[in-house]
Amino acid sequence: MSLLNSGWSNKMQIIDVKRVTQGSKHHAFTDLCDFNGILYCSFRVADNHVSDDGQINVVTLSESAEVLYTQRIIMPDTDLRDPKLSVTPTGELLLLAYARRTSKTKLHGELGNQYPVIWLSQDGLSWSSPKNIGEKHWWLWRLRWHDGKAYGIAYNRSKNAVHLYSGDPKRSFHRHRSQIFSLQKHNKGYPNESDMCFAENGTAHVILRRDSDTYSAQLGSSKPPYSNWQWRDLGFYLGGPNMLRLNNDSALLAGRVIYKTKLVTAILNIDLKSAKVSLLTILPSAGDNSYPAMVKRGNRLFISYYSSHQDQQAHIYLAELTLP
Repeated sequence: MSLLNSGWSNKMQIIDVKRVTQGSKHHAFTDLCDFNGILYCSFRVADNHVSDDGQINVVTLSESAEVLYTQRIIMPDTDLRDPKLSVTPTGELLLLAYARRTSKTKLHGELGNQYPVIWLSQDGLSWSSPKNIGEKHWWLWRLRWHDGKAYGIAYNRSKNAVHLYSGDPKRSFHRHRSQIFSLQKHNKGYPNESDMCFAENGTAHVILRRDSDTYSAQLGSSKPPYSNWQWRDLGFYLGGPNMLRLNNDSALLAGRVIYKTKLVTAILNIDLKSAKVSLLTILPSAGDNSYPAMVKRGNRLFISYYSSHQDQQAHIYLAELTLP
């Protein structure tokens, strides 16, 4: 589903785009977080997009994309995928990833056996031991915080459904509502990657990727206690979605879209009331690309993402833009 809608035009200025990573490895699946005034970027490092050797790099970046410090997180016989960063209400940096065991060897019981896993850091330099959260085989995509509680959406491909989870990941994190979107309930298949934001009145908004039938992304909204959800079809494909609320009425979206028959990484604006989406700009990207993350500092927007438009090699980039 293409973004070739009439009347869409670039409305955001790209100040700079710089490459963060080097070498021949596959660098992908980024997240970006502002922790204690420093940009932290996480991403997967592996032989290729689907290999079983995924490790996580967490790097601190200057605004000019200079790597100041690098940490690597590894679990034996485990492919670590899609690392995500967030700051807890108590001021800790939390890292979430999905751990796929690549060996039948048991290590610490079920630890890492197709589970979401978290690590915590007090200072952004040293990390705790890994801890399983969520449910086995349910891919918890990201954590967002509201009123002191973490919320996240997990998907299971074979079940064609997503569940909503909530709680304190350090202590008790459980399923909050089953099948907030599913093939069974909504007649639309394979919901998976997601992001969410909260309005000042507590209303939750979710952007949801789908990879079946029409492939069209969905916008979901729900008021506390987030038991009943209303969904609207956005009419286009959005992969690796990231969402940043600007105000109670609008948010930025970032992700992979189809533009002029090519897959590229784009920044869009969405009206949360009307579900109208407009294209703001397209980042330098091609081939294997997407999984962006956004951090807003004043009227500047920093975006981490990966792309293989240079030398056909997947690398991490940091873009700086001005907000319209």
